[in-house]
Amino acid sequence: MIDAYGSLYWFYVLTLVSLPAVVLGLLGKPLRAYSRIATVLIVVLVIGWTSGQWLWLVGFLVFELSLVKGWLHYRVGHEHVNPWLARVAAAGATLPLVVIKVGNLFPTLSVGFLGISYLSFRVIQVVLEITDGLITALPLADLTFFVMFFPTLASGPIDRLRRFQQDADRVWTREEYGYLLSRGLGMLLMGAVYKFVLAAWFTTQLEWAFGWPQTLAYMYLYTGRLFFDFAGYSAMAVGTSYIFGIRTPPNFRLPFVAESIKDFWNRWHITLSFWFRDYLYTRLAMFLMRTKMFKGRRVAAGRVALALNMCLMGAWHGFQLHYLLYGLYHGLLLVGNDVYEKKSKLFSYRHHLAYRLVAIAVTFQLVVFGFLLFSGHILAI
Repeated sequence: MIDAYGSLYWFYVLTLVSLPAVVLGLLGKPLRAYSRIATVLIVVLVIGWTSGQWLWLVGFLVFELSLVKGWLHYRVGHEHVNPWLARVAAAGATLPLVVIKVGNLFPTLSVGFLGISYLSFRVIQVVLEITDGLITALPLADLTFFVMFFPTLASGPIDRLRRFQQDADRVWTREEYGYLLSRGLGMLLMGAVYKFVLAAWFTTQLEWAFGWPQTLAYMYLYTGRLFFDFAGYSAMAVGTSYIFGIRTPPNFRLPFVAESIKDFWNRWHITLSFWFRDYLYTRLAMFLMRTKMFKGRRVAAGRVALALNMCLMGAWHGFQLHYLLYGLYHGLLLVGNDVYEKKSKLFSYRHHLAYRLVAIAVTFQLVVFGFLLFSGHILAI
């Protein structure tokens, strides 16, 4: 097994695997076939031949790909979908992730494999878009390549199938690929600085900040470590994707200059927050309005859906208490943000510089406290 984006050996292997892609791209040749070969090779190296994770990965792929193909076959043959069957299909796509998350509550069990969460999100997305009639044909090889694409295997970012497929099928000109290559190398370099220089520094500082007296320092140091580690990994994953001709969307956009919690979630882990918005929140809100639990109260239904959405996002990280508290905390913050923007007269000053500076400072404090909850530091003391 090798540590993706975490060791010199990984970058040595990545260089060797990337060179044929670079040659093909600069010659204006298709990259799809070689990218699939590279994905198989890298997945084998990352998971490891002797690792027990292989059984889980193979079982996951057989179950999920069979589910997708079966659901697609059914959906194409039926103009109107039975809503209960659609729910069963979505639940089936989610089942492996839930089983593994529950299994992880018991340290003695060895369940799952690297990247289970992100692979599950890709499959769930495909199932829901088949249900919506957005996907009517999907070769098994294309589906497998999308689900397993190696640069984003372990921790995303989360791409969308139809956008991914456009890039995968495209033959880039030499000039176009030259731009992708330069951008990809730049993002790899930036990500490496983030992860191996800045995140490493914050990690060393965390060593003295454990315990109640240092909790405040820990909160800020942990935030720095989390951001630079994850943003660094994401930038390297995006950069590697570009080298293989796939323009994977970015995951971060200056999150700490956000002027509200809503703005923060448009900047932090963007592909995850947008995934939850598009595939979960909107469906929850529509379901609550259809059931008339909030008759005549569309706003109330939307706020309840917003809180539930964030609670589920917290549970996605794990069923441990600190993750659940983190999701609940951000759900309440987003509901409060919505109430504030609709009710407070102060919000009318949002374009003034002084207001914006205060809003950034307040949002930052709310965010770093949320990361303190996320870390489990309080519960561990």
